Amino acid sequence: MDLQIRKTAAGLALGLTMVLGAPAGADDWDVGPDSDGGLGTDNALFHGAEQVHDLGAIETGPTTVIQDQDWYLTSVHPFSSYSFVVDGFTGDLDLTSADVLRTDVNGNFLESALISDAGGVLSLNWLRESGGSATETNFVRITGASCGFGCGTADTYRARFYDTTYTIPRFNNSGTQTTVLLIQNATDRTCGVAPLLLSPSGTFIASMSPGAVAPNRLLVLATATAAPNQAGSVRIVHTCGYGGLSGKAVALEPATGFAFDTPMTPRPR
Repeated sequence: MDLQIRKTAAGLALGLTMVLGAPAGADDWDVGPDSDGGLGTDNALFHGAEQVHDLGAIETGPTTVIQDQDWYLTSVHPFSSYSFVVDGFTGDLDLTSADVLRTDVNGNFLESALISDAGGVLSLNWLRESGGSATETNFVRITGASCGFGCGTADTYRARFYDTTYTIPRFNNSGTQTTVLLIQNATDRTCGVAPLLLSPSGTFIASMSPGAVAPNRLLVLATATAAPNQAGSVRIVHTCGYGGLSGKAVALEPATGFAFDTPMTPRPR
C-alpha cells in the first residue's frame, strides 16, 4: 500500500511539472510565447503600473545562452510627463545608468537613467510639451546586469511607471482678474518644469517654461504675460519625478483685494 501511495504521489508531481512548465520564480515575460526581449514587446505600461522582473540568462538552445533584455512599451501623449523608476535590486544586478535606456519607436537612443539613493534607484523622467492629437511610442530597455551570463531568476528588480503631469482646472486673466502660478521644485536635484496654458476647449495657448529649476526653488509666474485677456486651464509637465513638485494658482482680484487659490493636483496613484 505504501508503495502504491508513493507511486501515486510521484505521478501527481510529474503531472504538475508538465502542466506548470517553467520553474517557480521565472520571469513570466520571458517564458511566455511572446516575450519582452525586443521592440515587439506587448508589455505596455500604464500609470501606476508596478512589475517585478529578473535578468536571468536565457537558454535558447542546447549550448546557447543569451543575456536577458527587458523591453517596455510606453505611449507618450501631448502635454504630459512621465517617470519610469527601477529599484528593489536583488542578487548581483548592479545596474548602471547606461543599462536603463529610453528609445524611440525604432529603438534609437533618447536618454539614459539618472542614478540616485546610493545607486539603489534609477529613473527616467521625460516630458512632451508639443500638442497635436498624435500619440508617440517610446520604449524602455533594461539589460547589462553585472552578473552577465551568471544571472539567474533570483536576480530581480522592481519597475514602476507614472504619469507625472499636474493639472490646475482654471486660470483667469479676463476682466479685472489675473492669475499667478506658485510652483516649487520639491526635490534635491535640478529638473525641468514647463507650465502649459490651454484654452477652455483644451487647445494650446502658450508655454511658460523657465527651463532648469534648481532644488527647492520657488517659481512665481504671471500667466497674464503669456496669455493676456484669456482664461482656461493649466497642465504642468516636468522631469522632477512623481510628487516632485508642489504649488497652486492664485487668482487675484485687485478691485476687492480677494485672492482665490486653486491647488496643483497630480494624477492619483
